[in-house]
Amino acid sequence: MKIMTSSGLFNDVKKKPIVLLAALALHFVLIILLGVNLTSSEVHKPASSNKKTVQAVVVDGAKIEAEARKLKLAEDNKKKKKIAQAEKAKKQLADEKKRLADLKKKQVAEKKQLAEKKRIQEENKKAAADKKQKEELEARRQLEDDNRRKAEAEELQRKLAEEERLEAEARQAKEDNAKLQSLRSQYVRLIEQKVERNWLRPTTSTSSMSCEVIVTQTSLGDVIDVSLKKCANDLAFQRSIERAVRKASPLPPPPKPEVFDREIHFTFKPRS
Repeated sequence: MKIMTSSGLFNDVKKKPIVLLAALALHFVLIILLGVNLTSSEVHKPASSNKKTVQAVVVDGAKIEAEARKLKLAEDNKKKKKIAQAEKAKKQLADEKKRLADLKKKQVAEKKQLAEKKRIQEENKKAAADKKQKEELEARRQLEDDNRRKAEAEELQRKLAEEERLEAEARQAKEDNAKLQSLRSQYVRLIEQKVERNWLRPTTSTSSMSCEVIVTQTSLGDVIDVSLKKCANDLAFQRSIERAVRKASPLPPPPKPEVFDREIHFTFKPRS
């Protein structure tokens, strides 16, 4: 036989209060019945009095059962309410989990979208930087090409100008040389004429005779030496030319200092 301790009984009563009410009702009925029996054994009362007592006991028992049913109904309602609350809490928990899952999914999607946007921005930024670098490189190349073409044009212009200058100088030098040659020719001709004026024709000379004469003079035109080359083989003709050159000293001055020469070459050929 199982013996229940006071704490165990208290816990059972606490868990099922309807049991307590039923036990109390049962004890109450037993006490009343016991009291009725005692009364009937000690004092004999009329039958009508017992009937009323039984009716009272029956009525009290019905109230107790009604109260018990009421308590049981309340307990059932309480259980249903707890179940409903539990279901509601479970639904709320499920809804919250779903909301959190949706939120997490949304956050992941937003994070992915943000990452994609950032990637696109980085690509656009890199593309813009590459484009700018390419444009700058192209601009530098264009500037270098322009500078190179400009330098080539300037160099070509310089060369053309230099060539023109050299050509002009050459023309001028040629003209100056031609003038100097003309002046030199005139200068030599003046010396020839003066020598010819001082020349005395020998009786043995003919019009076909000639002689190359080299005269060395000072800056003042004084003759210091006379030599003959490729001269006719006539001693009188040769000596007459040498005397004429020395007699012509001092020789005529040059028209310009540039045409002066210490050594004068000319061919002496007497006129017929």
